[in-house]
Amino acid sequence: MPNNPNDDIYQNIARIMEQLLRSLPESEHGPIIGVTIIAGGRQQETESQGEERVPYELVESGEKVYITATIPTETRSAPYVDIQPAQVKLVMDDQVTAVDLPVPIDVQHSFYQVRHGVIDVICHKKPVDSAQTVI
Repeated sequence: MPNNPNDDIYQNIARIMEQLLRSLPESEHGPIIGVTIIAGGRQQETESQGEERVPYELVESGEKVYITATIPTETRSAPYVDIQPAQVKLVMDDQVTAVDLPVPIDVQHSFYQVRHGVIDVICHKKPVDSAQTVI
């Protein structure tokens, strides 16, 4: 699969952001909540199928799979995520969106955060066990 031509741009932006954040005086880090720039990897977006699915974005990188979804403003209860080895379920009120993962993941080291109206799921890929490789 060919690389996205924008990958270089994103990597350059990420380096610039890192340099800018490092050069700020310690007392001026307050207004910056966080920055995530994922360069490279494979990206997928869902197509909503009625109101039963929550739109999300999935990005696969070398060692991780990232899933990001916006929490609808009308959500009544706290959203949560059910992480399984081959699937992640995004649960918001009565809406459950199943995300089939492109690779098996290490559930124990995977986690999610809910902040500022966004769910971020970080799934660590299962390491390839060389002892199980058949030649």
